[in-house]
Amino acid sequence: MQTVPSWDLFLAIFFVVSIGYSFVLQRDKVIVTLLAIYAGIVIANVLSSPLQGFFNGDKTVADSLFIRANASPFSVQAGLFLLTTVIISVRSGLGGRSSGKGALSHFELGLFSFLNSALILAAVFSFMTPEAQTQFAEHSRIAKLIISRMSWWYIAPLIALIVTGGLGKSRSSDY
Repeated sequence: MQTVPSWDLFLAIFFVVSIGYSFVLQRDKVIVTLLAIYAGIVIANVLSSPLQGFFNGDKTVADSLFIRANASPFSVQAGLFLLTTVIISVRSGLGGRSSGKGALSHFELGLFSFLNSALILAAVFSFMTPEAQTQFAEHSRIAKLIISRMSWWYIAPLIALIVTGGLGKSRSSDY
């Protein structure tokens, strides 16, 4: 009998790798990544419709350039989201120059890493159709948790920023 790994395994590995990577990046990049994720969500939601028209050949650039591809709305939104998040995280010039003052504790770093991962998954699931979300949730307990509480995953990192912002007095001028 052959067993097939579930989506829960993939999602759990995603969380573990993301949290481990965040511990390598440390404080500045974790916060920059959080901001980049929010920017990616906004860009994906605002620009996906015009880009979808471009990829379907409905809209042109300079009356001559268009691409005729059968890109799904999910593919366009997820691609925009990932591209924006990576570009802002890597090329923004924000973070990485900390003097070490106000560094996040291991707990805070773990918390923001976990919330960043959950926010990424919530954003990707939000790009899916309701039918796809339901089907995915039926096969994964983790996906069901993310999808059923999607609004909370969007605001939880902001709540964490507010709550942890007052924990270290030396951090008040870091941002």
